[in-house]
Amino acid sequence: MIASCLNRTFIYVLVALAPLAASARAALPDSVIEVLEANLEASGGREALEAIKSSRLKGTLAIEAMNMTGSSMVVQAYPDKIYSEQVLPGLGTMTQGYDGEIGWANDPMQGFRYLGEAEIAALKQNESFSDILDFESSFSSGELLPDEEVRGEPAAVLKLVSAATELPETRYYSKESWLLLRVDTIAVSPMGEIKAVMDFLEYGNQDGIVYPTRMELNNMGVIIVITFDSLELNPAIDESIFSAPQ
Repeated sequence: MIASCLNRTFIYVLVALAPLAASARAALPDSVIEVLEANLEASGGREALEAIKSSRLKGTLAIEAMNMTGSSMVVQAYPDKIYSEQVLPGLGTMTQGYDGEIGWANDPMQGFRYLGEAEIAALKQNESFSDILDFESSFSSGELLPDEEVRGEPAAVLKLVSAATELPETRYYSKESWLLLRVDTIAVSPMGEIKAVMDFLEYGNQDGIVYPTRMELNNMGVIIVITFDSLELNPAIDESIFSAPQ
């Protein structure tokens, strides 16, 4: 179960970097569009996001209940390639990737496997900074709910349905910074659909791009704290990293 949680962790990290990707366009209510536009601007703005062709995030993750701390990395080549790697002492290296056609995962407990269609859709749904620019293609529907407080901060609340997976999620955006504070979502895994909550606790700024640097994932009672201390924009990437290991 830990391996599945860790592989899913980085899907949630990317939620803060981009809304879901899909091909069909939905007629979202103006009230929903206003919040998503505000988040786009708070994340760095349209021009800066359009300039990103690749990225590399590095940091650490910790499972405090198990007294475990390891390293984490997410590499992306836009528009549709992603690789994530988590290394934990005692558990080993857990990797997951998508090369634009084939999705895969590999870890010491479950071994290598190809991802099913639902898992690929979930992995692809948050894979690109650039997708934040086309949020009307990302959701089949959206609704602005009454404001709530998240950690004492007033938040605009959106209920959104992914056009890629048709799964619902609830997003909470700060009404002060318009950055994402929390996501209540459903994870797709070999065990089925699992409810999860990701809190975005801190943000950093790299060359005008605002990104999450500290997050807490609660997945089936397993708390994982993710901290990113490095974001490279437009680095050179060996694209063989996205392909399934031979």
